[in-house]
Amino acid sequence: MPAVTPTVARSIAAAAAAAGALVDQCVDHAMAELQSAEARAMPSQRQQLSDAWREMLARRKEWKEQFPRLLAAACEIDARDDGTGTTAGFTSSFADLSLVDDNVIASKIESSRLAQQLTSTLERPLSELDALMSSALGLDVIQPERNPLRPALYAKVLRRMMGEGQTDAAWTGLWLRAMAKPLAEQLDKLYVDQAKMLAQARVHAAHYRLVTAPSPSTASSAPAGTAVAPAGAGATNAGTAGGAPSMQAGGFAGSAFAPEGDDLPPAPPQVSSSGFADLAPQQAVDGARLQRFLLRGEPQAHRPLAPSFHAQAQAELQQLEAGAVEEPAYDAGAARQHMHLPAVDRPPRRVATDSPLPEEVWGPMAAARERALVRGRLKTEAREAGQVFGLEVVRRLVDRVAEDPRLLAPVREAIVGLEPSLSRLAMVAPRFFSDEAHPGRLLVEKVAERSFKFNDEFSVEFQGFFHAVAQGFNRLNQVEPLDSPEPFRSALDALQAGWAAQDAMDDEAQHKVLEAVQLAEDRQHEAERIASELRQRADLADAPQPVQDFLLGTWSLVVAHARLAQPQGGIDPGGHLSVVTDLLWSVNRDLTLRDPARAFELIPRVVQKIRAGLESLGQQPGEAGSFFHQLEQLHRPVMKLRARHRHRDVAPAEPVRLPGDASDIVDQGDQLWMAPGELRAAGFEDTVPSEVAQLRPARASHAPLPVLDEGEAEAVVAALGLGDWADLYSRQQWRRAKLVWASAKGSFFMFVSHGGQPHSMTRRSLQRLVKERLLRPVERDGVVPRALEKLAQPSAPMPLAA
Repeated sequence: MPAVTPTVARSIAAAAAAAGALVDQCVDHAMAELQSAEARAMPSQRQQLSDAWREMLARRKEWKEQFPRLLAAACEIDARDDGTGTTAGFTSSFADLSLVDDNVIASKIESSRLAQQLTSTLERPLSELDALMSSALGLDVIQPERNPLRPALYAKVLRRMMGEGQTDAAWTGLWLRAMAKPLAEQLDKLYVDQAKMLAQARVHAAHYRLVTAPSPSTASSAPAGTAVAPAGAGATNAGTAGGAPSMQAGGFAGSAFAPEGDDLPPAPPQVSSSGFADLAPQQAVDGARLQRFLLRGEPQAHRPLAPSFHAQAQAELQQLEAGAVEEPAYDAGAARQHMHLPAVDRPPRRVATDSPLPEEVWGPMAAARERALVRGRLKTEAREAGQVFGLEVVRRLVDRVAEDPRLLAPVREAIVGLEPSLSRLAMVAPRFFSDEAHPGRLLVEKVAERSFKFNDEFSVEFQGFFHAVAQGFNRLNQVEPLDSPEPFRSALDALQAGWAAQDAMDDEAQHKVLEAVQLAEDRQHEAERIASELRQRADLADAPQPVQDFLLGTWSLVVAHARLAQPQGGIDPGGHLSVVTDLLWSVNRDLTLRDPARAFELIPRVVQKIRAGLESLGQQPGEAGSFFHQLEQLHRPVMKLRARHRHRDVAPAEPVRLPGDASDIVDQGDQLWMAPGELRAAGFEDTVPSEVAQLRPARASHAPLPVLDEGEAEAVVAALGLGDWADLYSRQQWRRAKLVWASAKGSFFMFVSHGGQPHSMTRRSLQRLVKERLLRPVERDGVVPRALEKLAQPSAPMPLAA
């Protein structure tokens, strides 16, 4: 291994010196993120998040001391590598990791994602540092993968350090995800300082070497304004962006940080002897290669295209322009032929990049040929291989999104209709789909995500949403030349502003309902605590069972409600606890018969106080009828004395509970009592029918889906998370509803459908609906990530067709 030059050694030492403070600030931010996530998470997820940030807190000091040392060692070993080692790449395919623990896979994927995110975010300062560092290492051309301070190395050292000992592998993934933003901010400062230090040391930036320049005739034929990444640091957009690990040799060979089984083998560069990229318009490129291009860059992405490529691309374009192939028109009848069926029963329509679109919506871009012409013209304008790869990525990803069955057909058509603008964007940022924060990718993702609110393309609500989307997309298709992502950012901002205004109307009503159910849950917890205290009373044990049930159930709720309603009122606002002693005395037959005068004075006051307490809780007069009947019979012996009726053997009647009685709620621990008005406001009436038959749709296009067994239904319920969407059959209609609340014990759930309409249910009711296939969750993974994953799956090679 060659020795590290003094200049590079000073850079590594400076980075190591800053590493302690860097990891300390990252931990601060990550802990806050995890604590916030814990507060919003489902009950089943809260413990893991809590354990994760507490473990991070416990290991903070250790990491602050350890990270500088590990980083310095890894950087030095990497700087000594002469380029013959193995590249530390990353994969996003789970197939290659099938024998590894799922949590370990997750942490490695998070490390890969973190490196990719950092590389994209830090592109500008990193490209400058790559050029200077390559020169400081003695290289005559820029090799971003040889930069010992590249983001991929930081991500890998962090993961290795965090994974040491008995750490839960799932925590590592959570930690890395939460650290992404502060780490990017700290590395941005570090890279700027490093570049200044190298410049002050009189290090001159290296450049990308182009072996042979394009011919003057080819260069002069490029249209004005064509976006071409120049040689040097600015070429990172089209090539290996900002130091992303490339497929060339280099990395951690022979070190303690040697690459692991999750690293992809490097793909050999394909470069013609002339120095041009070895690429032809009809060359077959499989999805795996395109995935590598997005994830890690392509070694020849910044290389110029050969004149033969342009000649062939021009010939193909001329053939397409001259072609008079009759294209089938959009079939509006086919779109409406299943309109009469319930929304969830309609078969999905095929939509793809070669599909015709409704002309009244998409104008000239409705024809698949017009979109193909845009693609072909852009290919003739491409100057570098990376731009051609970017165009093909857009086409394939649009096709993948267009086949996603979770999206309504008009939404999938909208993504196809947007392809011309996405293709123009790929000419200036070929790998923009790899950047989760890029406006182009965000626009596609957010529109798709918003469309999950709707399950019926013919509904008035969806039509309003779709009209704004189509209008915005059509405006984007008219932007020429497109030389930055700003038009996409503006389009997304406009759409989100409209969505926010619509949501504000629903949020107010939803907020009130959520406050009501949260109050009910808080009241339940407080009532359980009060009941636990009441059980310690010596005079409770000998009380009749109906009175014990009442005090430990309904009356504990009354006391809890008063405390929550009057937080400044002390331990017993309203004096509801003080009546307990009087009530217990009044039902003790021996005591009341010894002192009837006190009983005559006390009993009416106790009964009046109980009625007032129940009224404050929101109970209807008839709801506690059984208890007052029992209480009257318990008081009868002493009250008969007052009426001078002396029957010696008077026994209380058997307890009788009405359906609305809440006397055993607290003891069960998994119930949530709510007043009738609260139940109606929370939407419980919509989801608690007396018979399953009441829930059955009146009409279906085919035989009902098979009923799930108990285990399958519980697995579906357990997998639900806040924010998940589901199709819910309520009031003889299929509605798209979002899970917005779940009780801490996972016993109660609230979904909200269009207009802020709440649908609340117990866990048992939810399981019943899932089992009967009357509530069907929508798969939660993002539309673009799913398309990217499908792009990486093995598939038959497709030509780079116009």
